[in-house]
Amino acid sequence: MLDERKKIILKITVKDYIESAQPVSSRILAKKYLLGWSPATIRNEMADLEEEGYLIQPHTSAGRIPSDRGYRFYVDFLLDNYELYDEDIEVANSIIFYSIDWEGLLRKVAELISERTAFIGVVLFPQLDKTTLKKIEFIDLKEDAVVIIVTTSTGVVKEKIVRLSNSMSEEEFKDLRIELNSRFENRKLQEIYWTLSKEKIDLKIPIEIKNGILDVLQDLLYTEREEGVFVAGVSKILQHLEFQNINKVKTLLNVLEEEKIISSLLFTSYLRKGLTILIGEEISIPELNDCSIITTVYSLGENTIGSIGMIGPKRMKYERSLAFVELIGKTLSERLTQLLGD
Repeated sequence: MLDERKKIILKITVKDYIESAQPVSSRILAKKYLLGWSPATIRNEMADLEEEGYLIQPHTSAGRIPSDRGYRFYVDFLLDNYELYDEDIEVANSIIFYSIDWEGLLRKVAELISERTAFIGVVLFPQLDKTTLKKIEFIDLKEDAVVIIVTTSTGVVKEKIVRLSNSMSEEEFKDLRIELNSRFENRKLQEIYWTLSKEKIDLKIPIEIKNGILDVLQDLLYTEREEGVFVAGVSKILQHLEFQNINKVKTLLNVLEEEKIISSLLFTSYLRKGLTILIGEEISIPELNDCSIITTVYSLGENTIGSIGMIGPKRMKYERSLAFVELIGKTLSERLTQLLGD
Protein backbone atom coordinates (compact mmCIF):
# COMPACT_ATOMS: atom_id res chain seq x y z
CA MET A 1 0.00 0.00 0.00
CA LEU A 2 1.24 3.50 -0.79
CA ASP A 3 2.20 5.91 1.99
CA GLU A 4 0.36 9.22 2.28
CA ARG A 5 2.91 11.28 0.37
CA LYS A 6 2.90 8.90 -2.57
CA LYS A 7 -0.91 8.89 -2.55
CA ILE A 8 -0.98 12.68 -2.73
CA ILE A 9 1.57 12.80 -5.53
CA LEU A 10 -0.19 10.06 -7.50
CA LYS A 11 -3.55 11.78 -7.06
CA ILE A 12 -2.45 15.18 -8.29
CA THR A 13 -0.43 13.61 -11.11
CA VAL A 14 -3.54 11.81 -12.37
CA LYS A 15 -5.73 14.90 -11.94
CA ASP A 16 -3.22 17.17 -13.68
CA TYR A 17 -2.79 14.77 -16.57
CA ILE A 18 -6.57 14.45 -16.98
CA GLU A 19 -6.82 18.25 -17.15
CA SER A 20 -3.79 18.99 -19.34
CA ALA A 21 -3.25 15.84 -21.44
CA GLN A 22 0.47 16.54 -20.99
CA PRO A 23 3.03 14.45 -19.10
CA VAL A 24 3.42 15.80 -15.57
CA SER A 25 6.82 16.79 -14.16
CA SER A 26 7.93 17.17 -10.56
CA ARG A 27 8.60 20.86 -11.18
CA ILE A 28 5.03 21.41 -12.37
CA LEU A 29 3.62 19.69 -9.29
CA ALA A 30 5.85 21.62 -6.89
CA LYS A 31 5.02 24.97 -8.49
CA LYS A 32 1.33 24.43 -9.21
CA TYR A 33 0.15 22.68 -6.07
CA LEU A 34 2.40 24.25 -3.38
CA LEU A 35 2.96 20.93 -1.70
CA GLY A 36 5.79 22.09 0.54
CA TRP A 37 8.14 19.51 -0.92
CA SER A 38 11.07 20.26 -3.22
CA PRO A 39 11.00 19.23 -6.88
CA ALA A 40 13.79 16.76 -6.06
CA THR A 41 11.71 15.10 -3.35
CA ILE A 42 8.69 14.90 -5.63
CA ARG A 43 10.85 13.57 -8.46
CA ASN A 44 12.14 10.76 -6.23
CA GLU A 45 8.61 9.84 -5.18
CA MET A 46 7.47 9.85 -8.82
CA ALA A 47 10.40 7.60 -9.70
CA ASP A 48 9.29 5.19 -6.97
CA LEU A 49 5.71 5.30 -8.26
CA GLU A 50 7.02 4.51 -11.72
CA GLU A 51 9.07 1.61 -10.41
CA GLU A 52 5.99 0.25 -8.63
CA GLY A 53 3.93 0.45 -11.83
CA TYR A 54 1.65 3.40 -11.03
CA LEU A 55 3.25 5.91 -13.44
CA ILE A 56 4.83 5.73 -16.88
CA GLN A 57 7.47 7.98 -18.42
CA PRO A 58 6.65 8.14 -22.16
CA HIS A 59 10.08 9.59 -23.03
CA THR A 60 13.27 9.91 -21.01
CA SER A 61 13.07 13.71 -21.04
CA ALA A 62 9.33 13.88 -20.43
CA GLY A 63 7.24 13.96 -17.30
CA ARG A 64 5.07 11.04 -16.28
CA ILE A 65 1.54 9.87 -16.97
CA PRO A 66 -0.67 7.37 -15.11
CA SER A 67 -0.49 3.67 -15.98
CA ASP A 68 -3.55 1.45 -15.91
CA ARG A 69 -2.55 0.50 -12.38
CA GLY A 70 -2.26 4.17 -11.45
CA TYR A 71 -5.72 4.94 -12.80
CA ARG A 72 -7.14 1.92 -10.98
CA PHE A 73 -5.64 3.00 -7.64
CA TYR A 74 -6.93 6.52 -8.23
CA VAL A 75 -10.46 5.29 -8.98
CA ASP A 76 -10.53 2.83 -6.09
CA PHE A 77 -8.94 4.94 -3.35
CA LEU A 78 -8.27 8.56 -4.30
CA LEU A 79 -11.40 9.93 -5.95
CA ASP A 80 -12.93 13.12 -4.64
CA ASN A 81 -16.68 13.27 -4.10
CA TYR A 82 -18.70 12.49 -7.20
CA GLU A 83 -19.65 15.53 -9.25
CA LEU A 84 -23.13 16.19 -10.60
CA TYR A 85 -24.28 19.35 -12.33
CA ASP A 86 -27.81 20.69 -12.44
CA GLU A 87 -27.78 20.05 -16.19
CA ASP A 88 -26.93 16.38 -15.56
CA ILE A 89 -29.99 15.99 -13.37
CA GLU A 90 -32.16 17.74 -15.97
CA VAL A 91 -30.90 15.37 -18.66
CA ALA A 92 -31.60 12.34 -16.46
CA ASN A 93 -35.09 13.58 -15.64
CA SER A 94 -35.84 14.06 -19.34
CA ILE A 95 -35.97 10.25 -19.59
CA ILE A 96 -39.44 10.34 -18.05
CA PHE A 97 -40.83 12.16 -21.08
CA TYR A 98 -40.12 9.30 -23.46
CA SER A 99 -42.60 6.54 -24.21
CA ILE A 100 -42.17 3.00 -23.01
CA ASP A 101 -41.36 1.78 -26.50
CA TRP A 102 -38.25 -0.20 -25.58
CA GLU A 103 -36.24 0.61 -28.66
CA GLY A 104 -37.03 4.32 -28.67
CA LEU A 105 -36.48 4.77 -24.95
CA LEU A 106 -33.17 2.92 -24.71
CA ARG A 107 -31.81 4.40 -27.91
CA LYS A 108 -32.50 7.83 -26.45
CA VAL A 109 -30.71 6.88 -23.22
CA ALA A 110 -27.58 6.00 -25.22
CA GLU A 111 -27.81 9.34 -27.03
CA LEU A 112 -28.27 11.27 -23.77
CA ILE A 113 -25.18 9.68 -22.26
CA SER A 114 -23.10 10.52 -25.31
CA GLU A 115 -24.43 14.06 -25.67
CA ARG A 116 -23.76 14.91 -22.05
CA THR A 117 -20.31 13.32 -21.70
CA ALA A 118 -18.81 13.64 -25.19
CA PHE A 119 -18.03 9.92 -24.97
CA ILE A 120 -19.69 6.89 -26.55
CA GLY A 121 -23.02 5.97 -24.98
CA VAL A 122 -23.92 2.27 -24.93
CA VAL A 123 -27.06 0.42 -23.85
CA LEU A 124 -27.74 -3.30 -23.71
CA PHE A 125 -31.30 -4.56 -23.50
CA PRO A 126 -32.69 -8.08 -23.75
CA GLN A 127 -35.38 -8.35 -26.38
CA LEU A 128 -37.60 -10.59 -24.31
CA ASP A 129 -40.88 -10.24 -26.17
CA LYS A 130 -40.78 -13.28 -28.44
CA THR A 131 -40.52 -16.37 -26.25
CA THR A 132 -43.72 -17.60 -24.61
CA LEU A 133 -44.57 -20.32 -22.13
CA LYS A 134 -45.74 -23.65 -23.50
CA LYS A 135 -46.37 -25.43 -20.19
CA ILE A 136 -45.37 -25.88 -16.57
CA GLU A 137 -45.22 -29.34 -15.03
CA PHE A 138 -44.34 -30.84 -11.65
CA ILE A 139 -42.80 -34.15 -10.64
CA ASP A 140 -43.35 -35.03 -6.99
CA LEU A 141 -40.14 -36.50 -5.55
CA LYS A 142 -41.76 -37.17 -2.19
CA GLU A 143 -39.95 -36.17 0.99
CA ASP A 144 -41.24 -32.61 0.41
CA ALA A 145 -39.32 -32.03 -2.83
CA VAL A 146 -40.60 -31.34 -6.33
CA VAL A 147 -39.14 -30.90 -9.80
CA ILE A 148 -40.42 -27.81 -11.64
CA ILE A 149 -40.31 -28.26 -15.43
CA VAL A 150 -40.84 -25.24 -17.70
CA THR A 151 -41.13 -25.66 -21.46
CA THR A 152 -41.02 -22.65 -23.80
CA SER A 153 -42.51 -21.98 -27.21
CA THR A 154 -39.04 -22.41 -28.69
CA GLY A 155 -38.78 -25.94 -27.31
CA VAL A 156 -36.31 -25.18 -24.54
CA VAL A 157 -36.89 -27.14 -21.33
CA LYS A 158 -35.57 -26.05 -17.92
CA GLU A 159 -35.85 -27.93 -14.66
CA LYS A 160 -35.32 -27.02 -11.03
CA ILE A 161 -35.66 -29.04 -7.83
CA VAL A 162 -37.12 -27.20 -4.84
CA ARG A 163 -37.83 -28.31 -1.30
CA LEU A 164 -41.17 -27.46 0.27
CA SER A 165 -41.78 -26.40 3.85
CA ASN A 166 -45.18 -28.09 3.70
CA SER A 167 -45.94 -31.27 1.79
CA MET A 168 -48.44 -31.25 -1.09
CA SER A 169 -50.69 -34.03 -2.32
CA GLU A 170 -50.80 -35.30 -5.88
CA GLU A 171 -54.19 -33.63 -6.29
CA GLU A 172 -52.80 -30.28 -5.09
CA PHE A 173 -49.95 -30.48 -7.61
CA LYS A 174 -52.45 -31.26 -10.36
CA ASP A 175 -54.68 -28.32 -9.42
CA LEU A 176 -51.69 -25.96 -9.28
CA ARG A 177 -50.43 -27.15 -12.66
CA ILE A 178 -53.85 -26.60 -14.24
CA GLU A 179 -54.18 -23.16 -12.67
CA LEU A 180 -50.69 -22.00 -13.72
CA ASN A 181 -51.03 -23.25 -17.29
CA SER A 182 -54.51 -21.83 -17.76
CA ARG A 183 -53.27 -18.47 -16.56
CA PHE A 184 -49.83 -18.28 -18.21
CA GLU A 185 -49.87 -20.57 -21.27
CA ASN A 186 -48.81 -18.69 -24.44
CA ARG A 187 -47.93 -15.57 -22.44
CA LYS A 188 -44.52 -13.96 -22.80
CA LEU A 189 -41.90 -15.12 -20.32
CA GLN A 190 -41.12 -11.57 -19.28
CA GLU A 191 -44.79 -10.86 -18.51
CA ILE A 192 -45.02 -14.01 -16.41
CA TYR A 193 -41.85 -13.07 -14.58
CA TRP A 194 -43.14 -9.58 -13.79
CA THR A 195 -46.51 -10.96 -12.65
CA LEU A 196 -45.01 -13.57 -10.33
CA SER A 197 -42.52 -11.02 -8.96
CA LYS A 198 -45.27 -8.88 -7.50
CA GLU A 199 -45.59 -9.10 -3.76
CA LYS A 200 -49.38 -9.29 -4.01
CA ILE A 201 -50.66 -11.68 -6.63
CA ASP A 202 -54.07 -13.29 -6.96
CA LEU A 203 -52.66 -16.80 -7.09
CA LYS A 204 -52.39 -19.39 -4.34
CA ILE A 205 -48.93 -20.85 -4.79
CA PRO A 206 -46.35 -22.01 -2.22
CA ILE A 207 -43.53 -19.50 -1.93
CA GLU A 208 -40.89 -22.14 -2.67
CA ILE A 209 -42.57 -23.07 -5.94
CA LYS A 210 -43.08 -19.43 -6.91
CA ASN A 211 -39.42 -18.63 -6.28
CA GLY A 212 -38.39 -21.78 -8.15
CA ILE A 213 -40.41 -20.77 -11.20
CA LEU A 214 -38.93 -17.27 -11.04
CA ASP A 215 -35.41 -18.75 -11.00
CA VAL A 216 -36.19 -20.91 -14.02
CA LEU A 217 -37.72 -17.97 -15.89
CA GLN A 218 -34.71 -15.78 -15.19
CA ASP A 219 -32.38 -18.46 -16.54
CA LEU A 220 -34.52 -18.75 -19.66
CA LEU A 221 -34.75 -15.01 -20.20
CA TYR A 222 -31.00 -14.53 -20.16
CA THR A 223 -30.06 -17.58 -22.18
CA GLU A 224 -32.72 -17.08 -24.83
CA ARG A 225 -32.38 -13.34 -25.11
CA GLU A 226 -31.61 -11.68 -28.42
CA GLU A 227 -29.24 -8.97 -27.37
CA GLY A 228 -29.89 -5.50 -28.68
CA VAL A 229 -27.08 -2.99 -28.36
CA PHE A 230 -27.41 0.71 -29.01
CA VAL A 231 -24.18 2.64 -29.55
CA ALA A 232 -24.38 6.43 -29.81
CA GLY A 233 -21.79 9.14 -30.40
CA VAL A 234 -18.97 7.09 -31.88
CA SER A 235 -17.67 10.14 -33.72
CA LYS A 236 -17.26 12.00 -30.43
CA ILE A 237 -14.29 9.82 -29.53
CA LEU A 238 -12.38 11.60 -32.31
CA GLN A 239 -12.49 14.82 -30.28
CA HIS A 240 -10.04 13.40 -27.73
CA LEU A 241 -6.30 13.61 -28.18
CA GLU A 242 -5.80 9.91 -27.54
CA PHE A 243 -7.60 9.09 -30.77
CA GLN A 244 -5.99 11.40 -33.30
CA ASN A 245 -4.00 8.55 -34.85
CA ILE A 246 -5.98 7.36 -37.84
CA ASN A 247 -4.86 3.72 -37.54
CA LYS A 248 -5.81 3.64 -33.87
CA VAL A 249 -9.21 5.09 -34.72
CA LYS A 250 -9.81 2.50 -37.44
CA THR A 251 -9.13 -0.42 -35.12
CA LEU A 252 -11.34 1.12 -32.43
CA LEU A 253 -14.20 1.66 -34.87
CA ASN A 254 -13.91 -1.92 -36.10
CA VAL A 255 -14.39 -3.17 -32.53
CA LEU A 256 -17.33 -0.86 -31.91
CA GLU A 257 -19.05 -2.29 -34.97
CA GLU A 258 -18.96 -5.74 -33.39
CA GLU A 259 -22.24 -5.87 -31.49
CA LYS A 260 -21.30 -9.09 -29.68
CA ILE A 261 -18.19 -7.48 -28.19
CA ILE A 262 -20.09 -4.51 -26.78
CA SER A 263 -22.92 -6.69 -25.53
CA SER A 264 -20.48 -8.99 -23.71
CA LEU A 265 -18.88 -6.00 -21.98
CA LEU A 266 -22.26 -4.68 -20.91
CA PHE A 267 -23.40 -8.11 -19.82
CA THR A 268 -20.41 -8.21 -17.44
CA SER A 269 -21.97 -5.24 -15.67
CA TYR A 270 -25.32 -7.02 -15.60
CA LEU A 271 -23.77 -10.05 -13.92
CA ARG A 272 -22.00 -7.91 -11.34
CA LYS A 273 -25.30 -6.18 -10.53
CA GLY A 274 -23.83 -2.71 -10.13
CA LEU A 275 -21.46 0.06 -11.13
CA THR A 276 -18.48 -1.41 -12.97
CA ILE A 277 -15.28 0.28 -14.18
CA LEU A 278 -12.84 -1.38 -16.58
CA ILE A 279 -9.62 0.48 -17.37
CA GLY A 280 -7.29 -0.18 -20.29
CA GLU A 281 -5.99 -3.73 -20.32
CA GLU A 282 -8.67 -4.78 -17.81
CA ILE A 283 -11.10 -4.71 -20.74
CA SER A 284 -9.15 -7.61 -22.30
CA ILE A 285 -9.60 -6.24 -25.82
CA PRO A 286 -6.30 -4.83 -27.20
CA GLU A 287 -8.08 -2.31 -29.43
CA LEU A 288 -9.63 -0.75 -26.31
CA ASN A 289 -6.40 -0.49 -24.30
CA ASP A 290 -6.59 3.32 -24.41
CA CYS A 291 -10.18 3.33 -23.15
CA SER A 292 -12.11 3.09 -19.92
CA ILE A 293 -15.60 1.64 -19.77
CA ILE A 294 -18.06 2.64 -17.04
CA THR A 295 -21.30 0.69 -16.83
CA THR A 296 -24.18 0.16 -14.46
CA VAL A 297 -27.43 -1.78 -14.46
CA TYR A 298 -31.03 -0.71 -14.75
CA SER A 299 -33.89 -2.55 -13.14
CA LEU A 300 -37.60 -3.12 -13.09
CA GLY A 301 -38.50 -3.11 -9.43
CA GLU A 302 -36.04 -5.47 -7.74
CA ASN A 303 -35.14 -7.24 -10.98
CA THR A 304 -32.06 -6.26 -12.96
CA ILE A 305 -32.95 -6.41 -16.66
CA GLY A 306 -30.15 -4.65 -18.56
CA SER A 307 -27.15 -2.35 -18.44
CA ILE A 308 -25.98 1.01 -19.74
CA GLY A 309 -22.68 2.82 -19.86
CA MET A 310 -20.05 4.86 -21.64
CA ILE A 311 -16.78 4.24 -23.44
CA GLY A 312 -14.18 6.99 -23.34
CA PRO A 313 -10.44 7.60 -23.02
CA LYS A 314 -8.70 6.57 -19.81
CA ARG A 315 -7.98 10.27 -19.36
CA MET A 316 -11.49 11.17 -18.20
CA LYS A 317 -12.95 12.96 -15.18
CA TYR A 318 -13.98 9.86 -13.28
CA GLU A 319 -15.87 11.70 -10.53
CA ARG A 320 -18.24 13.18 -13.10
CA SER A 321 -18.47 10.12 -15.35
CA LEU A 322 -19.21 7.68 -12.54
CA ALA A 323 -21.83 9.95 -11.02
CA PHE A 324 -23.57 10.55 -14.34
CA VAL A 325 -23.76 6.90 -15.39
CA GLU A 326 -25.06 5.94 -11.95
CA LEU A 327 -27.67 8.72 -12.10
CA ILE A 328 -28.94 7.64 -15.52
CA GLY A 329 -29.16 4.02 -14.40
CA LYS A 330 -31.20 4.91 -11.32
CA THR A 331 -33.50 7.28 -13.21
CA LEU A 332 -34.14 4.75 -15.97
CA SER A 333 -34.93 2.11 -13.34
CA GLU A 334 -37.40 4.44 -11.64
CA ARG A 335 -39.04 5.21 -14.98
CA LEU A 336 -39.48 1.54 -15.89
CA THR A 337 -40.72 0.60 -12.42
CA GLN A 338 -43.18 3.48 -12.45
CA LEU A 339 -44.64 2.34 -15.76
CA LEU A 340 -44.45 -1.43 -15.49
CA GLY A 341 -43.92 -2.31 -11.86
CA ASP A 342 -47.49 -2.27 -10.62
